[in-house]
Amino acid sequence: MIRYKDLVFQPDMLTAQKDDGAVIRLTRLERALLLRLVKTPQTLVTRSQLLEALGDDNTGALSERNIDYLVNRLRKRLGESARKPRFIATQYGEGYYWAVEPESEEALSAFLLIGPVFGLDDDRNALNGFPHLLTSEIRAVLDGQKTVLCRPDWRHNPENPDKLDYSLEISTHMDAEHLHLAIVLREGRSRQVVQSFRRKLPRGQKPNHVRQLAQELTEAVWRHNALPGPGADQPGDRPMHLRMHDAAVLLTNDLTSWRENAERLRKAHEEDRENPDISVMLALNHYARLLQSLGEVHTAPIGEGEWQVLETEIEALCLRALPDAYEHPQLLLAIAKLLRFIDRGYLELAHRLTEKAFNDSTAFAAAFSMKAQIAASRGEIDEAVSFYDKAIELSGPGSQFHIYLLILKAVTLMAADRRGAVDHIAIQLRDIDPASQATAGLFLISPKSRQLPAPLEHALTAIPPEIGRHLTRYLFMISARQFQRRNHQRNILHGIISHLTRIHGGEAIDPEIAGRFPELKSSDG
Repeated sequence: MIRYKDLVFQPDMLTAQKDDGAVIRLTRLERALLLRLVKTPQTLVTRSQLLEALGDDNTGALSERNIDYLVNRLRKRLGESARKPRFIATQYGEGYYWAVEPESEEALSAFLLIGPVFGLDDDRNALNGFPHLLTSEIRAVLDGQKTVLCRPDWRHNPENPDKLDYSLEISTHMDAEHLHLAIVLREGRSRQVVQSFRRKLPRGQKPNHVRQLAQELTEAVWRHNALPGPGADQPGDRPMHLRMHDAAVLLTNDLTSWRENAERLRKAHEEDRENPDISVMLALNHYARLLQSLGEVHTAPIGEGEWQVLETEIEALCLRALPDAYEHPQLLLAIAKLLRFIDRGYLELAHRLTEKAFNDSTAFAAAFSMKAQIAASRGEIDEAVSFYDKAIELSGPGSQFHIYLLILKAVTLMAADRRGAVDHIAIQLRDIDPASQATAGLFLISPKSRQLPAPLEHALTAIPPEIGRHLTRYLFMISARQFQRRNHQRNILHGIISHLTRIHGGEAIDPEIAGRFPELKSSDG
């Protein structure tokens, strides 16, 4: 994209858009003149040179006198006159020169770009504003959280690609009664087709059902990100629960991803209860609800009753889906993770499912992660750490998957009371994601530290005892109870309990946790 003043030209220089949204379209001859002029800005181009730029096919039929007519026509399209030139200046008796330098050649950047639109070059009015109306409806569905652009004349330029997550290509055909639309949603970088849509609109009438189409398009984006693709798994592919999280965040920018996923999954499950993909995804969303409840611990913490209801539904959904998921490694890994998490006696089943998934899949990182969790639960710390390291090597540096693996590895090392290694990972996490200090940083603190770093000390001091009780129970339910050895559970809880007790006393510890590990309340760290 090239900008001159208020005009942004497409790479082919046949079309330009003004800042007010108006589109300018040039003929081939006008473009040829423009390309010759902008090639050497601020430099005289004679009429004979401009005539030569029109090509051999035209030089015989045109003369230098025709050049003045074509230049004036080009000026009119650009919105200027010979008396007040903004772009093309005249050097009388000699020729013309391009009077402005390009202001920028920045690529477009958007979540979704609607364009190009093919098939109606001679009658754009026949679209009845459909591309612009669709743009508005998609923005509304996304609550204005994402940049959605409408560029009917845009063309993909592989040499200078725009920064797009997705593009929407529209091909059109008009018959006596209808406007026919073939709509193709593409991935912005790879140009891979995500999904195609066919629509037929009454000719000459305002487009209908556009909001429904906007919703279907956003659903397609969500599925594309949340579900494994049709091709073979890649060794570094994320586990399903991280794909779902990333898909929700992509659409909303809200890190509390379970909310975005909940309604669509509930509806899909009601419509097709036998679908193992949907059942497992709904179970994963319940897991995300529990995991992300930390963000609501100050306002609406989940009670024990609600927690158990969600875990019971997770259990039922997984067991119901298992027979149909047996030949799908990613589903098996997800079920194994959930059955280990709820800690209801399924660890050996989770182990068998993990081994089958590993043997049947090329998604090594996800399988290594699950093998590590199983080993950690069994107390096989060295083996768990080894598998985490293998998974970390395959994960994208700095990605959510990478952060997730580091946290799991840190918890495993905490269980073994290897505090030096835990502190090293805490530094890594802080460097990758400084915001993690407010959450993971609290749970990774060492019981041996007499004084914590100021941000953590202030955070714990500001926590009321009631919130401390919720935090200690949360850490036990999320990370500690899955370890079979009592001393491993105790080591995971030791840091947070010792410092809450130091600052607030024993009332800041959940009574059930205090009863399980009475030595922690009396420990001096």
